[in-house]
Amino acid sequence: MKVLVITTDPDPHVDMVQKHLDNQIIRFDPCEFPFNTDVTYVWNGFKFDIYSKNQSFSGVDVVWYRKPRLLKVSELPVDPMYQHFAFSAYKRTVQALYGLLQDKMWVSDPWMIFRAENKLHQLECAAVYGFRVPQTLITSSPNDAEKFRKNVGKIITKTMGNEFVVIDGKPYNFYTTRIAPDEVIDFSGLRISPAIFQEEVTKGVDVRVTVVGDQVFPCEIQQKGTMLGEIDWRSGIGGLDLIYISHDRLPSDLAEKCIRLVQGMGLKFGAIDLILDPQGNYWFMEINPNGQWGFVEEETGVPISKAMAALFRADNQTLNGS
Repeated sequence: MKVLVITTDPDPHVDMVQKHLDNQIIRFDPCEFPFNTDVTYVWNGFKFDIYSKNQSFSGVDVVWYRKPRLLKVSELPVDPMYQHFAFSAYKRTVQALYGLLQDKMWVSDPWMIFRAENKLHQLECAAVYGFRVPQTLITSSPNDAEKFRKNVGKIITKTMGNEFVVIDGKPYNFYTTRIAPDEVIDFSGLRISPAIFQEEVTKGVDVRVTVVGDQVFPCEIQQKGTMLGEIDWRSGIGGLDLIYISHDRLPSDLAEKCIRLVQGMGLKFGAIDLILDPQGNYWFMEINPNGQWGFVEEETGVPISKAMAALFRADNQTLNGS
């Protein structure tokens, strides 16, 4: 079985799965343009044969869409006058790959991933499959945001964007932020940058559920020290104040809902973020259709990489009618 992974290095997840496969994973990194890689599509009379660095992709069995990054417009080594034109050609040439190799098994189909990244779509799907979903507003209207806060009380806000802000050469992320009912907030910027607002769910612990095919790997994320009371555990990644343990008490019916949600969204894999409140209720926060899972395996020892390799083999056998 041959696996093609579309990702941007360094990507330790690929190395983790490679340990469970006999054949070397083939890598395609769109960020290596224009110096270290290329891509060519050759019409053979019936379909396109695909080559990169003189290596054919046609013989692969599984295409793993991991975490590829495209070059930014400013990174292209052409006259600024032509950068946007060059970027458009480069982007479309790379993304043409995502609509091909349809006789292969994709984990997961990029177009399904792009759709699943829609946070509104996520919440609607979660409700269909029976998850508890907090009261939510997405708006560009300052008046609507203020009205929502007045009606709901304790709320949190999340960005609709997914870009970092770079200040003095250092990237900064926007994490989920708590807004107190009496906090003075200027919502006027919403007209330019709409945001997500939700009722704040009282947190017992965070639970990250990694779904691989029909297997679930729930991880409980406990906060201590400087992270106590923080609304977004991700701000503590890499620090010492997060504790990760296997969450063995996930109800079986909820585990089944997680599997059905991922499969219902057309995915083979998904990382679902839940909150377990003090009353024992699980609340759906979001699903990352292509989220990170290496830290869960490293911290808890659960065999996610082994499950991913098994998924490749099972999908390949199904595709070939075995």
